Formats: sequence, C-alpha cells, structure tokens
Amino acid sequence: MGLTAYSLAAIFALATISFTMAYAASSQTQISLTSFGNTDIDLAWDDHDRIIRSWTEVSNFNPNDGSFAIQIVQSETGKVVSDSSIQIITTSQSSSIDFKSFVMYMVTAEDICQNEEYDAEKSAGHECNPLTGEYEMHVSTNDGSAVESTTFNIVDSRV
Repeated sequence: MGLTAYSLAAIFALATISFTMAYAASSQTQISLTSFGNTDIDLAWDDHDRIIRSWTEVSNFNPNDGSFAIQIVQSETGKVVSDSSIQIITTSQSSSIDFKSFVMYMVTAEDICQNEEYDAEKSAGHECNPLTGEYEMHVSTNDGSAVESTTFNIVDSRV
C-alpha cells in the first residue's frame, strides 16, 4: 500500500468517527421548557392558583431511562427547596421517542418558609415567614445530561 492508500484509509476512518460522534450527539435526550400561564405566584391566592406550569418538549428520550428529576430552586440563595422524580410511562418499543407534556408543580408552604422549624402538623396559628422572589424550576434527565430551566416569582400581596 502506498502513501495515498494510507491517507485515504485515514481520511475514511476520521470521517466514520466524525459521523458516529455527530450521530451520538444528536441522539442525546434534549429538553425544552416554556413557561405556560402565570409566572407570578401570589401567596394570597387559593392553593389551586399556586401551580407552576411549563410546556415541556423532550426529544430522543430512551424509555429505558424511565424518569426525569424536577427541582425548585430559590434563585437568590441557590437553595433547593424541592426535589422529586417525574415518572415517564410509555408503551413505545422504540429506543428513542419524542413527546410533549405539561410539567406542573404546586408551591407549598414547606417550599418557601424561611423558618427552619416549620411544621405542617402544628396548629393553623403557626406563622411562616415566606421567602419571596425569583425561583427556578429545573427539569433534567436522571443522569443530568440534559437540564432545562424556567423562572417564576413568588410574591405576597397580603403584606
């Protein structure tokens, strides 16, 4: 084999590796969040009005991964006030599916109470000093390879 044949083989190998890497990168799970509805949660409202809604688009999801994580984070302090899983149920046999859905989260007193000793079991007279301001909702894959966020505000018009 001459130098040209080795050069052609090397170029072919590099092109194959590049194509494989590009395909692998494009097949990774991707998440897109869009705030839906009101992004200001007023603590003076009824509980049913304290729901954060996000239109969520997921592409290249592998059903074997099974779930996503959702975190609510207070932006100013970086404190994670809630952390839970979102289970994905599908009948698809495909190794990669795309779907769109709403992700909803109800803001609770436990999430925003600055009083470390807050206990929902205590009497109704127990006061909570709410931490108002900007919060973020993070939705991510189990392994954290895809993370997307949307922001919302908590205000208290009672004061």
